[in-house]
Amino acid sequence: MSKTKFLIGWSAAVGAMDTLTGLLLVVAPAATLGLLGIAPPSADALIFLSWIGVFVGAVGLSYGLVLINRRRGTTVWMFTALVRVLVGVFVVCQIAAENFSLQWVAVALTDLLVAGVQLTVLRARWWEEARR
Repeated sequence: MSKTKFLIGWSAAVGAMDTLTGLLLVVAPAATLGLLGIAPPSADALIFLSWIGVFVGAVGLSYGLVLINRRRGTTVWMFTALVRVLVGVFVVCQIAAENFSLQWVAVALTDLLVAGVQLTVLRARWWEEARR
């Protein structure tokens, strides 16, 4: 597989994952957490999960900028990697503080893994090659 195909495929797959997750959090926040085995918060707090879903969906949709114009790849991947590192660290801290259940580790690991791949690719300057 060429580097460019990897970059585009990764962007499409990860973008779709976040867009779908965001949409699910907006329309069915309790059920979405249930898919991860996470107990939902109180009913009055579900609106905040939907609000977070808008943010998650927006991060997912931002990968679409790469699909429209490869020149945006470095910026999109740098921004989304930053968001993912921050979310991953936050979730790990909340698990350690016993504010989040251990099931949240899947969220933290996913974000940190995706950020790690993206940061590694950014360091290797694959996007510079893909812009040609």
